Amino acid sequence: MKPFFRAVKHSLRYRWTIAGAFICSLTIAVIWSASITTVFPIVKIVLEGETAVTWVQHEIENGEQNVDRFAGEVATLEAQQASNPTPQLANKIDLKKDRLAGEVKSLEWYKNAKPYVDRYAPDNAFQTLVVALIWLLGVSIFKGILLVISAILDARVSEKTVLDLRRIYYRKALELDQRRIDNIGTSAMMTHLSYNMTMISSGLRMFYGKCLREPLKMITCLCVAAWISFPLLIISMFIVPAGAFLIHSLSRRMKRSTQIEMEGMADVFQTLIETFKAVKTVRIFNRERSERVRFKKNANTLYRMQLRIALYDSLLRPITEVLSIISISLSMLVGAYLVLNQETYLFFIKISDTPIKPAMLLMFYAMLAGAADPARKMSEIVNVIVRGGTACDNLFRTFGPEPLIGPPENPIPVPAHTQEIEFEDVIFCYQPRQPVIKKLNLTIPAGQTLAIVGGNGCGKSTLMNLLARFYDPHYGKIMIDGKDIRQMHPKKVRQQIAWVTQDSVLFNGSLWENICYGNPEATNEQIMDAIRIARIDKFVSKLEDGYQSNVGDDGKNLSAGQRQRVAIARAIVSDPKILILDEATSQIDGQSESIIHDSLAQFIQDRTTIVITHRPSSLRLADRVIVMELGEIVHDSSVQEAKQSSEQFQSLFAKSA
Repeated sequence: MKPFFRAVKHSLRYRWTIAGAFICSLTIAVIWSASITTVFPIVKIVLEGETAVTWVQHEIENGEQNVDRFAGEVATLEAQQASNPTPQLANKIDLKKDRLAGEVKSLEWYKNAKPYVDRYAPDNAFQTLVVALIWLLGVSIFKGILLVISAILDARVSEKTVLDLRRIYYRKALELDQRRIDNIGTSAMMTHLSYNMTMISSGLRMFYGKCLREPLKMITCLCVAAWISFPLLIISMFIVPAGAFLIHSLSRRMKRSTQIEMEGMADVFQTLIETFKAVKTVRIFNRERSERVRFKKNANTLYRMQLRIALYDSLLRPITEVLSIISISLSMLVGAYLVLNQETYLFFIKISDTPIKPAMLLMFYAMLAGAADPARKMSEIVNVIVRGGTACDNLFRTFGPEPLIGPPENPIPVPAHTQEIEFEDVIFCYQPRQPVIKKLNLTIPAGQTLAIVGGNGCGKSTLMNLLARFYDPHYGKIMIDGKDIRQMHPKKVRQQIAWVTQDSVLFNGSLWENICYGNPEATNEQIMDAIRIARIDKFVSKLEDGYQSNVGDDGKNLSAGQRQRVAIARAIVSDPKILILDEATSQIDGQSESIIHDSLAQFIQDRTTIVITHRPSSLRLADRVIVMELGEIVHDSSVQEAKQSSEQFQSLFAKSA
């Protein structure tokens, strides 16, 4: 439960809302026990025909008689003890004196209460009943109003806290190491930031609602019961440790099941994401049935876990109710024995100062019943709190660790790139002892356009991932203008880089918003220049809303080639010092590609540009080309020299030669 209390600790910033919720809960608890106490005047009036005035008078008269009687008995026993002392007589004298002291104490209480009762209480039985019922109705209405206010305050503190947590951990998700993001997976991250957050919200609402209110209600009832007879209350609570053990055992099982349930929810999300993202692939290969089977399997796993949680949850209430009945039954047996025999002791244990009267015993049972109802509701709390705690545990465990790739303690300044990019003895592995880059050395002078070619998996894109510091090399270093990028703030490094990939990612929004994404502060002139270079103006006129047209989810309202043009424009708008074109024009027709290359040729002057390509047409931009195989550079020359002397280059572009 420690992770859940971290969420609770975070919620303490809303202390005034919490204070309001606590005051409401405390008031409701007091009203709850106060409303139960109306059973006493109702019993006295309906069953015995008394009013408050006559009841107090009768109690005073009975008390005076009992004081006189026990005083006489004590005097008689002391006389006997004086003439013939025995341990038995001494014990009887102590018991009688104890009983006398109790009667005196009780008599004083009634005498102190009499003036107020005579002054304010009705002297008519029916009027007394009416006042009791009006009191019961009034406090019930007031309690209902407080319940509404309490629910609003509970919702406010829980939803505000979850809003804060969602923002904090969304930011942390964006700062996670790329390797960790790859390992966690999209579906798990969505589960953490949506489904798990909902469970945390429910847990916090329950914590500041029923979890605060019901124990207070139970405590106030137990306090009144303790006032009637504390020893009898202790006897009644004898069964509580067994109940706590059972509930704790169920909670542990529920926590494990909740963990599996969350993993099942992530699997369901993963199936949905993959299916809807690749729905065309599913349909073209007629795989609808297999996807339905996969979804059904994951959904059934989730269903079984939810059913198991429902089973554990359903067991909590009957366990609590049975234990409550055992507790009340135990106290009824003891109480009935004491009332019927007018005893104050049970097995040498003092239960009360004076014999418990039937009406007081009935109120004691009413208080136990009043405490049992909150106890039953608290069993319902366990499920929600356990699930919220498990959600917190997963959330903090996933997003809690500090990213391995982050700003150094004292980052060095990152001036505009003007000299060179250097890879020095770089080794990198995605999997242990399986290097993707093998002790690679490469220098790229500022302003040069370098083409990187090679077969799939040779490490071309991995080099760019390392340059952008999505990953750090396991050995060696990468320098910009002679300074190790690990000594720089990653954001400062990336501010100088723009990257256009083959699978251009667009966001659900307008065409204009996606172009401006590279630089929200760009002027209209800069944006229009980027649009002209990327040749977007050639198709935007056909869109119904022009630049304000919505590109759709992942840019689905545009063709693949149009998406690449938007991505190129977005990169140009950012005005990068280092431009990476990773198959950036692979989806564009040859004529448009040639025009875009002519425009890019002007733009990339005085910029360090890295072109990753399998298309010979893109090589026209390059001043230099390197050929990679299995993480190593096997050829480095001008494009013309590579065509003439590199067998690897000739093999890669044989079809286009």
